[in-house]
Amino acid sequence: GRLRRSLHAWTRVLLPTATAGLMAEAAYLGLVWVAPLPEALAPLMSRLAGVICFGGYVVGLGHALLLPARPSWRLLPLPDVLALRLRWLPPLLALLMVLTWALIPLTAQINASLVTTVALDCIVALAMALAMGLGLLQSNLARRKALREPGSAAAWPPSPLWLTSVIGLAWLGAAVSFLALLLGYVALGSFLVHQMAWMTIVLGSAYLLAVLVDDGFTTLLSPPAGAVGPAEGAGAAAEQPASPFFKVRRQAAVLLSGVGRLLVVVLTLMLLLAPFGEGPSELFQRADKLHQGVSIGEFQIRPMSVLQALVVIGLCLVVVRIVRRWLKEDYLPTTSLDTGMQAWTATLFAYAGNLLALSLGLAAVGIGLERIAWVASALSVGIGFGLQAVVQNFVSGLIMLAEKPVKVGDWVSLGGIEGDIRRINVRATEIQMGDRSTVIVPNSEFITKTVRNVTHANPLGLVKILLPVPLAADADQVRCLVLKIFEAHADVLKAPEPGVQLDSIDSAGMVFNATAFVNSPRMAYGVRSALMFDVLRGLREAGISLVKPDGLVLREATERAPEPPAP
Repeated sequence: GRLRRSLHAWTRVLLPTATAGLMAEAAYLGLVWVAPLPEALAPLMSRLAGVICFGGYVVGLGHALLLPARPSWRLLPLPDVLALRLRWLPPLLALLMVLTWALIPLTAQINASLVTTVALDCIVALAMALAMGLGLLQSNLARRKALREPGSAAAWPPSPLWLTSVIGLAWLGAAVSFLALLLGYVALGSFLVHQMAWMTIVLGSAYLLAVLVDDGFTTLLSPPAGAVGPAEGAGAAAEQPASPFFKVRRQAAVLLSGVGRLLVVVLTLMLLLAPFGEGPSELFQRADKLHQGVSIGEFQIRPMSVLQALVVIGLCLVVVRIVRRWLKEDYLPTTSLDTGMQAWTATLFAYAGNLLALSLGLAAVGIGLERIAWVASALSVGIGFGLQAVVQNFVSGLIMLAEKPVKVGDWVSLGGIEGDIRRINVRATEIQMGDRSTVIVPNSEFITKTVRNVTHANPLGLVKILLPVPLAADADQVRCLVLKIFEAHADVLKAPEPGVQLDSIDSAGMVFNATAFVNSPRMAYGVRSALMFDVLRGLREAGISLVKPDGLVLREATERAPEPPAP
């Protein structure tokens, strides 16, 4: 996997570094074996040992990025031809950087003249500028040569805009530094070429470190390849309960990888903004000062404080999630609160816990609540204008859960929407309609508009049937027949008992209004249909017909009507 390639790349970096450091240490021990060095030479030898060790690091970094002999292990997306052409550049660049850093203390130790120091610096800087320019030239020539060959488009994809811009800036920097050195502006040319080399080393190291962080967290925290996804066979039931845990692991891997790469980016920017310096020892001194942080006005950002804040927020969020699950699954079901109030209590606790976690994280960074008072003032103005509807729905949700005009499971009708309340959220309420679709209704609609709650006060369902019969039918017989059918049905309640009333009488016939009650309004429709089948069957067996509606019969005239006289 990619983690093995990342570890292999860093092994290729650390081995030359350790080898160069051991060789420098062995040389130092050989010098002091017979007699100790003079006090004036001890700091010089220590600095030279650090410079040689850093040179080994540059060689290892270049080989780890290019890997010309093992293309399948290469992390950087480079064509094989280009990696082979540039394999000479890392050792040469390391040698020139070692000479640059070694000449500074050597010339100071031997009390060399200013002309000698400037001349040596100019020669090394010219060599470094030529090496970088030659590397850019070989890259360009290799690309052009490969593009002329058929079938090379896949190996050399089009360069993105940012890469083209970086290459152009590198060409410009190399050309300007070379011309400055030739024209006598040694300080400017040396500064430009040294900064280009320093940026190359820092960016290469940051790339390998970011890849290692990403691959490490992704590999260590991601679920196994076959643990999630479509389950097949007998193992499906065993793997399914573990899916939420694997989902949390994947989320943690992505989150930690993002945080780690963000820290790498911050460290890279801090190193890029630092000057080339006089050697690796100066870099370690700057790294030791990182804990002091970066000042932005009166506020100071410290890396350790940021890391501490992230740890505090992460731990608080984990605790809030555990306590919320305990409240929702263990404690709240033992109370007298209904389902909606239990869900609301758990949700409100989660919001309060997340807000507390954010406050503790800001406090760990050094941002107290008193420092964000102006932010709170701006938010209050925004709430008063832009977030007015959100706050209105939030307060309406509180009123709904306190007064309980509706609750989870009620059958309500609101503005042409009729269905069961499935969930009362912070901002809106979910209503499931008869066709199994879900409608999201803002909570303020339940407070400011008329709501019909079918199951609020009395959960009984009413069954109502209108029966039109002719005037010739026996009204008492019809009444007794319908009552008998109603009382015989198993879902019709005995109390309140069913009833049959004579609703109206006209020339067309009589209309009976039969009513009965069932346990729930949700049963009314099905029971009404079953009773209508039974009533219709009973009326037919008793020889009682229902009233037929008046019909209009149109017949064609046999004789043609006379035409009216002409005027």
